[in-house]
Amino acid sequence: MRILIPVDGSAECEASLPVLARWVGGLDADVYLLQVIDGFASTTGHVHHEPEWPGGIAAEVVAMMKKTRAYLDELVPRYELPADRTRCIVGRSENPAEEIITIAQNNDVDLIVISSHCRGWLGQLAQGSVCNEVIRSRVCPVLSVPLTNSHANRKGHGVLVG
Repeated sequence: MRILIPVDGSAECEASLPVLARWVGGLDADVYLLQVIDGFASTTGHVHHEPEWPGGIAAEVVAMMKKTRAYLDELVPRYELPADRTRCIVGRSENPAEEIITIAQNNDVDLIVISSHCRGWLGQLAQGSVCNEVIRSRVCPVLSVPLTNSHANRKGHGVLVG
């Protein structure tokens, strides 16, 4: 089984990782830990060294990708994810949902476990919802985990499986 876990770098998102790590360890699954950064569109999940552009834009993107990769690498031992079965991926896109979907397709992922900010309809209209877009893609089953400080969690709502 292959499980994709997108993270956004927030403490709320990380709060679900200890439970997920225990669950994943019991499944003997391969884990793809993903963080999508805003950058020039790429769907390969690998660091690319673009030629230097005026203003050093490429250098900034590469530095951001290296910093993000170091963060993901640090999460593996901190949350006791299976080091031999966890692959850390830095995605780059202006649309995180599209990058998550593409990474899932390219790696034949069986399940996506994604945190949800659980915004109300007005918040989704203004900011969109990465979680909802991933669920609607139907690329594979999605387990949506409400963030600890989210609106839905405060109301006592649970997990959504799509």
